[in-house]
Formats: sequence, C-alpha cells, structure tokens
Amino acid sequence: MTLLAFSLLVALLAAAFVVRPLVARRDALLVDLASGEVLDAEARRRVSLVALKELEYDYLGGKLDDADYRSQKERLSVEALVAMRAAEAVGIESGRTVAGPDRHACGFLNPPLSRFCAECGARLN
Repeated sequence: MTLLAFSLLVALLAAAFVVRPLVARRDALLVDLASGEVLDAEARRRVSLVALKELEYDYLGGKLDDADYRSQKERLSVEALVAMRAAEAVGIESGRTVAGPDRHACGFLNPPLSRFCAECGARLN
C-alpha cells in the first residue's frame, strides 16, 4: 500500500513538473509587435538575402555556369538592396532602429521577454 501511495506521489510530482511551464505561461503574445508594413518589408529583405545565398550554393555546387550566375547575382543583388532599403525606411518611419531593446544585433525583431534570438539563437540580455 505504501509503495502504491509513493508511486502515485512520484507520478503526480512528475506530471506537475511537466505541466507547470504550460500553466505558468498564460501571458502569451497574441498580437504582432510590428505593423504589417514592417513585417512585409522584413520578409522581403529576408527572402531576397536567402535567394542570394541559395544562388551562391548553386554556383559552388556546379549547377550554374558563370554567365547565368553573374546575371542572376546582379538581378538578385539589386532586389536585395531595394528590399533592405525599404525595410530600413519602414523601420525609420515607424520609429524602430536596427538595434534596440526588442531587436538583436542581427536585426531580428524578438518578442518581449525572449531569452534567445529567434533568428540566430544568440542569448539576449
């Protein structure tokens, strides 16, 4: 009987240990921190930079010849530059700068109370 009671107590403690973070985190962020315009500009910037990175990988992997690589790199570089300038302009208009209390050094906009950057994984202070 005592073994059953002890097992039940251990099971309840383990269940409480697992469920506690879920119950304690009731103040979840349900709205976006930035306006849709800022989020769209950031998304365009990221997509253009990822496209450039993939182009580099394709070229280094031998999937593209020099002429295709140069023409696509020129086009994607212009798109990335336009997207970065637009993201910067929208950030300035909305009062956000590249570095701030809610932005990490990599430029990612993190939710408040974050411990780690959701973009690069670095620990936030």
